[in-house]
Amino acid sequence: MECPKCGHVQAGEKECERCGVIFARLQKREEEKSLPSQTETEIPVATARTGSGLTGWAVALLIGLVAGWYMFGQQQKTGGDIAPSREVSSPALEQQGQNPSQPVVRPEGPVQVQTAEGLAGKLAAAFPVGNGLEQARNATVFIKTPWGSGSGFFVSANGYIVTNRHVVEFDAAQLKTLKGKAEKLAGDLERDRRNRAVLERQLAGIRDAGVRRQVEEELQRRQEAYEKYSGMLTEINGQLQRIERSSWSSDIKVILIDGSELPVQSLKMSDRADLALLAVDCYNAPFISPVTDSRHLGQGQKVYSIGNPAGLRHTVTAGIISGYREYKGRKFIQTDAPINPGNSGGPLIDEQGGLIGINTMVLRDTQGIGFAVPFPEVKTEFGQYLGGM
Repeated sequence: MECPKCGHVQAGEKECERCGVIFARLQKREEEKSLPSQTETEIPVATARTGSGLTGWAVALLIGLVAGWYMFGQQQKTGGDIAPSREVSSPALEQQGQNPSQPVVRPEGPVQVQTAEGLAGKLAAAFPVGNGLEQARNATVFIKTPWGSGSGFFVSANGYIVTNRHVVEFDAAQLKTLKGKAEKLAGDLERDRRNRAVLERQLAGIRDAGVRRQVEEELQRRQEAYEKYSGMLTEINGQLQRIERSSWSSDIKVILIDGSELPVQSLKMSDRADLALLAVDCYNAPFISPVTDSRHLGQGQKVYSIGNPAGLRHTVTAGIISGYREYKGRKFIQTDAPINPGNSGGPLIDEQGGLIGINTMVLRDTQGIGFAVPFPEVKTEFGQYLGGM
């Protein structure tokens, strides 16, 4: 028979060999109270950056190194532990009507709190659930990879998680750029090493005590700078090796609100949209249901964003729907709910905890202008895996 919980097919008729559910208990519970339906979500974006190195002689060389690596450091703050939301410029964004082509709507009543058993029960014991927002919070996960991190969330009780493709797939173009800048830094450091060697040989012939002292101080400064940036280069090369050797099955970590981790069983990525679908092995995960009734969410409606900005896990922020836009032929929900680095792939929900969209990108050089992918995109991309969502 087929398990009504996880779909596992087996010969036994008393207990599921995969998820452990007792069929008789499940049937009795369903007769007393209907179980909540499954959900869905969407995903978006990320970038990484870097800087240059050493040029010139003596102080000029050091200044160039410091300036270049300052830029590199600023850019790398968005990599490492935090995957930023994608930035776009404004001209390509076009005004749309109040709603996307497939309307985003909100439920008329509060979202039903899901049954407290399995993974949902375990998390609710540590982080009690009293409303739809808290239920969505427990369903949101932290996704960490060798190149950065982001957010995601359960869209079904049997372990499917939606996130951005850029969160789980490192851009090959960015990898090439990072390699190029690492090679440039290595070359700059080698030239500086040779220049210092020349200066050290010249030092032996300097008889003026004052000049000799100045040259010795300059050599010391350059040696310290060389050691500092050599260490940075070692770290970058280590990161490059981790990225090149990484695999989704072993290096992508799904971290729950209680800090526990689940291994990724499968990964599917959209070819058209910045969306990805992960699967983990669990029973009765907390999940976010999409809004499905007939009342449209118009401009000015209050919404909430859940994610892991700057590594601050499971942060909830609020805003409104600012409008609906089109970018590169795709529909987006515009919101002023803060979408910061680390929010990529997290859910945008209404006041009852119903899923509206997936946080994806922010408008460059602005504040309070973020975008989410409407929920129907998830259904379009991954409906064959998510059943009757």
